[in-house]
Amino acid sequence: MPIIIWIIVTVILVAGAAAAAFFAGITYRKRIAEREINGAEERAKSIINDSIKAAEAKKREALLEAKEEIHKNRSEYEREVKERRAEITKQEDRLRQKEESLDQ
Repeated sequence: MPIIIWIIVTVILVAGAAAAAFFAGITYRKRIAEREINGAEERAKSIINDSIKAAEAKKREALLEAKEEIHKNRSEYEREVKERRAEITKQEDRLRQKEESLDQ
């Protein structure tokens, strides 16, 4: 086989190998990029889910605090009403006693 054919075959084989290596490299980089994108998407979903859970927990906590505040205010109101009623009852009793003493 003449040397020129040998060189041409070698150049063609090298060019073919280079093209195959180029496309293999592109495919490899594409897979790596897709894997990184999928990983980033999963992390983003995880962050969003964690944030939703934290927000729900804060909402429940705020609702519980509001209920406790309402209960506290209601109890205080009922105590004040009871004290006022007791004071009114005392005043009515005193007034009745004064009326009775004046009637005698």
